[in-house]
Amino acid sequence: MNSIGRLEEWWFQFWDRPLADQAPVPDLKQRLMTLPILTLTTDFGSDGPYVASMKGIILGLAPGTQMVDVSHQISPQNILEGAFVLASVLDAFPPDTVHLAVIDPGVGTNRKLKAVRVAGQWVLGPDNGLLGGVCRQRPVDGIWEISNPMIRRPVVSRTFHGRDILAPAAAFLLCGGNPAELGPRHEHVLELTTLQPRIQGQEIIGEVIFRDRFGNLITNVRHEELSGRPSSDWQVQISGTQIAGLVQTYANRLPGSLVALVGSSGWVEIAVVNGDAGQTLGAGPGTTVWFRNKQEL
Repeated sequence: MNSIGRLEEWWFQFWDRPLADQAPVPDLKQRLMTLPILTLTTDFGSDGPYVASMKGIILGLAPGTQMVDVSHQISPQNILEGAFVLASVLDAFPPDTVHLAVIDPGVGTNRKLKAVRVAGQWVLGPDNGLLGGVCRQRPVDGIWEISNPMIRRPVVSRTFHGRDILAPAAAFLLCGGNPAELGPRHEHVLELTTLQPRIQGQEIIGEVIFRDRFGNLITNVRHEELSGRPSSDWQVQISGTQIAGLVQTYANRLPGSLVALVGSSGWVEIAVVNGDAGQTLGAGPGTTVWFRNKQEL
């Protein structure tokens, strides 16, 4: 038995048995022709051994997987940022895509690892608010704890569950495994409360949750939360600066103008036309943003 040990032995047994629906198991070549898709979202950075070692484990267990790097530049331990980034791309992927996310400041503690079937896809990661943030306002069809000792590497590091537990679990699902074998079923994942703005009367109080490379400041306020009034009726305040109404796109105002608009993923953002709103306002993640009805000011 080689370095994969009992995991590889179990994997051979898995290939030789029917899938959960009792359909005949296609041969390996037929399975690989389906080219399953896996995405990776981490705070590991693009250099160093961490991302590559996770990919190596997955490719060893699920050869032929198409891998998409969503981002490995999530700010260290920033669960909110990781949830926002992955949630923003989820709808762009086809059914049965497996999304593996590792922003895990509690690695090695008693926090759980879970797999969530959401909107026809899979999301795997630590249950620390990350999964709840990604799944917010999407239909969840099932949640399973990832705890089966057979679906993990034989030696598990206390500081790298992404490689030793989550990567094998992702490969298992990529190969058509029954999620019930991952571990017991659960009813809930932890919610990420910071993704929800506060409502005080007619006022919505949000915050910046992400600054993109253009300096645009994306807030935790969704376009649905402003849909009760015309966009021109809203007054937006950030860092002591007032913005009158929302525009449809950046080019609706002259270069250098400060604007508010609904971005491509449905979140309201603050931008400077052809400029950097974060730099102009001295603002970033955590900055409070107020949305008020101009008629009531």
